[in-house]
Amino acid sequence: MTHIQKKHSISGFMLSEAVYPPRLKQPRHTHLEASFSFVLAGNYIENYGSQAQTRQPSTIVFHPPQESHAVDFQSGARILSVQFNSERFAYIRERSVVLDASTSSQTEAIAWLGNRIYQEFRQMDSASALAIEGLIFEILAEAVRSRVSTSEKKSPRWLEQVRDFLHANFSESIVLENVARIADVHPVHLARVFRRQTGGTIGEYVRRLRVEFACRRISVSNDSLIEIALAAGFTDQSHFARTFKNHLGVTPGEYRKISRSC
Repeated sequence: MTHIQKKHSISGFMLSEAVYPPRLKQPRHTHLEASFSFVLAGNYIENYGSQAQTRQPSTIVFHPPQESHAVDFQSGARILSVQFNSERFAYIRERSVVLDASTSSQTEAIAWLGNRIYQEFRQMDSASALAIEGLIFEILAEAVRSRVSTSEKKSPRWLEQVRDFLHANFSESIVLENVARIADVHPVHLARVFRRQTGGTIGEYVRRLRVEFACRRISVSNDSLIEIALAAGFTDQSHFARTFKNHLGVTPGEYRKISRSC
């Protein structure tokens, strides 16, 4: 059973925090109004027709009106959802690229913005409504930019080799020249193209992979935070905690409490 932790309505937006228990399966259903989900903890699989997409922490998923999908919460998840009323969605459509299909994005900016919305939502003081409204527009703009840039960029073949290498070796010390040698391109060219295609540097990409790895370990294991930090490739626990909070807006210890409540 889904547990709604909190709800709040702000200027045409309905925000809600929900916990979905492990092994919950939602059959195909339709969303009448547009919304986006920000994954706070855990992960799940969404099915659209014959396609399946895995949603991980710090991912924003935009759901257009009348969308139909099925969801499988294998390990459980905690999600912040923001639903738009028809007037708000019409306002957004007039001022940005139309999001007519489900789309997801995961960038450092989205991770920071999503967690800032969540923090304001949790505290809800006299300034939170204004802050949340502005942050919602910022995170939507970031999602639109990410979608447009992805569709417009033609990725070179060697970039996939670089990504595969980084995913396999993110916990190791990575030198730009060695990565460039794998791609058989000049380091300067590698750095320029990688940033253009992904929206960030190789260092930022590796840090994100380390944080994602740490999120999974924190959620499913009883390992100490220092053990997780070292396994992820961080030099020490303070470096780990600082980087983790910069990405997600919460400390590793706070994240463990959130994930354990899923």
